[in-house]
Amino acid sequence: MRRLFKVLAVVVGVVVVEQILDTVLMMWALRSGNPRVIGLLTWYHKHVTNPVMVRFFSGRSAHAALLHHVGRRSGKAYATPLTAHRSEDTIIVPLPYGTKIDWLRNLQAAGQGVVKLEGRSFTVDEPEVVPVDSVMELLPSFVARLFQLHDTKEALRLHVSGPAEQMSA
Repeated sequence: MRRLFKVLAVVVGVVVVEQILDTVLMMWALRSGNPRVIGLLTWYHKHVTNPVMVRFFSGRSAHAALLHHVGRRSGKAYATPLTAHRSEDTIIVPLPYGTKIDWLRNLQAAGQGVVKLEGRSFTVDEPEVVPVDSVMELLPSFVARLFQLHDTKEALRLHVSGPAEQMSA
């Protein structure tokens, strides 16, 4: 039993340190605009962080969402972990990497998707890229501060058209 607690403590410690390093690297990369560092960060998120988020965390909490969308060329179903914030019939997603990202292009081409957030699934449509300043009043103050720390300029505003009947991925 004691060994189990030690292993658990190490795992928790690694996760906490990884989150701190990831946040610092993300802030530095996005503020500097260095394409090499941003490329490394996107690779890391796509191949390391995202699979863990999809499997264990996304869609279960107030800010870790899971977007189900269809590839615009392949027609393949995808699930992408995102940070998202719901305010009544609107879901706001920060776009710290800008708008030239595959999941956003896929969602815009389809015009709709399913977002799992707070343990519930919502059908979303009307994807609209907007300046962050135009949605700040919809966000809790600590979330707005995170947008500012990451120097996020744009956000995606999604209209919640209703509960999702079934998830696509």
